Amino acid sequence: MHLAAEDGTVLAHLHECGKLAYALRDLGGRPLLGVDLVSGKAFGRPRFQVTDADGQPIGEVHAYGRIHHTRLLEIRAGSGALRLTRTALLGKTWLVRDSSGGEVGRVTVSIVRSFDGLQGYRVDLDRQAGSEQRRLVVAAAVCLQVIRRWRSDPRGGPA
Repeated sequence: MHLAAEDGTVLAHLHECGKLAYALRDLGGRPLLGVDLVSGKAFGRPRFQVTDADGQPIGEVHAYGRIHHTRLLEIRAGSGALRLTRTALLGKTWLVRDSSGGEVGRVTVSIVRSFDGLQGYRVDLDRQAGSEQRRLVVAAAVCLQVIRRWRSDPRGGPA
């Protein structure tokens, strides 16, 4: 998975650091963001910890699966919570809502896969979204990719 600018310029790459541990690194190899599974496995409602470039926790992503036909990821941080929701069963767009229910962005899943089988994600956020919100939504897109990979694994996800 790559983080790219709107013009397609690659800004960062996702690296698998260990079993169920991922780091988004810039082109110089410096860490920008970490995502680690801390509880739950495959379909067991996983919870991921998000860390900053120094490895300090900045939030958590909870994957609740389906609630009333809506797929849901919740992002919790010191400044509040964000929710990513998708209502269509095979919908490609996840809405990003703040704690008051207002839409602050969208995450769109690409229909094209890269050569390594990874899905592409476009993250569009409101101009007023803070840097912490931006980092956490990018981390949630990483979690979507990890969960999608588990579900397509013929062995049934991680051991």
